[in-house]
Amino acid sequence: MSRLGPLCLVAALGLPGCVQATGHVHGADEPEVKRSRGAKDLESARELDQAGVQSFKAGRFADAIRFFRAAYRKGGPSSELWNIARCEERLDDGELAASTIEEYLAQRDLAPRDRADGERELRALSERSSQLVVTTVPSGAVVVLDGKQTVGPTPLTIDIAAGSHSIAVHHDGYATETRPVTARFGRAIIVSLDLAKANR
Repeated sequence: MSRLGPLCLVAALGLPGCVQATGHVHGADEPEVKRSRGAKDLESARELDQAGVQSFKAGRFADAIRFFRAAYRKGGPSSELWNIARCEERLDDGELAASTIEEYLAQRDLAPRDRADGERELRALSERSSQLVVTTVPSGAVVVLDGKQTVGPTPLTIDIAAGSHSIAVHHDGYATETRPVTARFGRAIIVSLDLAKANR
């Protein structure tokens, strides 16, 4: 079976010893499905895995996810979960990728190096910066991030670190607006404000 690296395809877990894992798989809206380990299923898992690799190479990441998940259900190794997470990252869904990495780390058949890779990847996903987009009507407002970093004028796009932040939006002649924002898993944050005239 193949295991996709963070940015490219790499050879990884061999089939013997890896496909003996048992457990359950939970799809997005699927009931619990027991993984089977028969020779016929194993051959099918290999074919599904290779179809997933080809879909990944072609940039068809949603298709690749379906192939890798089907291979895993047929008795493919835990590396199929790693492959699914790689696809979810390419689809820019860091939160879903992190959830799949957590599922991967819950497997008992991982080699120490694979577990360390998974833990490192989970940390990297949770620490991804996000793009903050701020637009205002009227434009030209100054944005202060976390009470100290002044950026602007609007419209603007900046990268912010993972975690909780606050923004204050100032514009001459208009009331100051403040908003809390939370950067998670690299998701873009869009703040659009219609500024109110300041009371004279």
